Amino acid sequence: MKIRKVGIFLLSVFAAGLIASCATGGKLSDSDPAVKRGVTAWNTREPQAAIAYWEEIEDSAKKKKWLNMVNLYEAGVKALESTDSIKASNEPKLLQACNTALNKFSALDPALELPEDICDMGSELTTGRIDKLLAQERVSEAKKMLKTGVSVYGSSKEFDTVAKEVEVCETIANKKNSLLNQAKKAGEKENFDDKIAAFDATIAKYPAVESEVNAAVQASGVKDTAGVSSCARAFKKVRQDIVIQRSAAFREEAYSYRDRMGEEFARQPEEGTGTGKNGAFTVYDIRNHYQSIGKNMDDIFAELEAFQAKYPKDVGLDVIAEAKAQKDDLNAKISQINKEIAVKEEIESRGKTVMPLMIGLFNADPNSTADNQKSRPAKFSATKQTKSEYWWGMVSIPAGKMNDLVITLKDNRTVRVFNQNTHSGKDIEKKGLQDLVSKQNKVGNSWPVLNAGKNLTSDKYFFEIQKGKTDSYSGEVVVYNSFVVRSR
Repeated sequence: MKIRKVGIFLLSVFAAGLIASCATGGKLSDSDPAVKRGVTAWNTREPQAAIAYWEEIEDSAKKKKWLNMVNLYEAGVKALESTDSIKASNEPKLLQACNTALNKFSALDPALELPEDICDMGSELTTGRIDKLLAQERVSEAKKMLKTGVSVYGSSKEFDTVAKEVEVCETIANKKNSLLNQAKKAGEKENFDDKIAAFDATIAKYPAVESEVNAAVQASGVKDTAGVSSCARAFKKVRQDIVIQRSAAFREEAYSYRDRMGEEFARQPEEGTGTGKNGAFTVYDIRNHYQSIGKNMDDIFAELEAFQAKYPKDVGLDVIAEAKAQKDDLNAKISQINKEIAVKEEIESRGKTVMPLMIGLFNADPNSTADNQKSRPAKFSATKQTKSEYWWGMVSIPAGKMNDLVITLKDNRTVRVFNQNTHSGKDIEKKGLQDLVSKQNKVGNSWPVLNAGKNLTSDKYFFEIQKGKTDSYSGEVVVYNSFVVRSR
């Protein structure tokens, strides 16, 4: 039986693609005669022949250790033989079987030798897997497997060939990683101009490094192998990868201006800095805050325009258009906010609010008859009145309906009704606002606005409660189908 001896082979260099010849078996450190006889039987006959001798070992732990060598050997052989039923396209399973065999055989005592046919089978499987690993750019794994494979199966022409592959692929990988590391450092620079300059310097180095890679591939003698061909193709993508990183840097920088505009829009004023009581924010403070936001967004957009002008080949006008659309959209929202602030100011100037805010025959009083139908009331009241007070509410009267709006008090204070905001009475005389109350149809303390749907120019009504004999008052507002009919 032909036998290769298993030895601890340390692969230190891949010079000229040469590997040292198969190492001899290591010396047996155990002096037990039964162990020695078993080792001799293994190496001269077959591994299973050692079992009978190792069964005679008296020390149980030692006996278990040496008998397990046969188990390890058989497990390794089983892994190799399993590849007969594995499809050539199923690389993961072939790789698993290869590693299993290497792990099992590596665990054998250095004094034990493997049969020649097992070494041949293992060498063929291992070199095939190394080539596949290199084709996947898994250079470190391939290098480790080469070292283990030679240690287990001994040197061969096949291992010599894949050693050359590993050497040139490692050279390519180192040069590739060197360029990528430079690109990574470029991307980590804080200053954008410095970052781009570093990317450009790295890209400028590529042609020279590519020439070195091509020379190494041509001189390797294994340029057409799957592993080397794959690694060489992968290297040619390095420049493209770095160019993509450079483009991404421009994209990220351009988008940062948009992000800054978004952050500026969301900026909140410092709490307690308003001009209201105890630092509360008035509507004027809010308006001023958003005006400052609008100005800052315009400034950021101007920076983006300057950036595009500096790098016109790398920052397209479409980026400017997108950012402008964002800025315009945010400014439109600020305008919307300012309009709402203006509405809020106007609402606050109307005076007190009746409840419910809107009334009308859409919500009729269930106790009223069809002829005398009236809505449910909006109520109002106040205490400590020192001067005329102003109220407002909303009324829903369908088009073409001659419904009446009536304000009724519990005392005889004077009520005046208007169709627009009086601004706490300031606009009544200034603008000559007309009192809509039909005094000739007044009944008791009820103050009617007849045909309110026509006399009111909007869905809002505004009324004044003049000072009376007491400092408290209360009342209600009702819509009638016809107040005149009801009052008769």
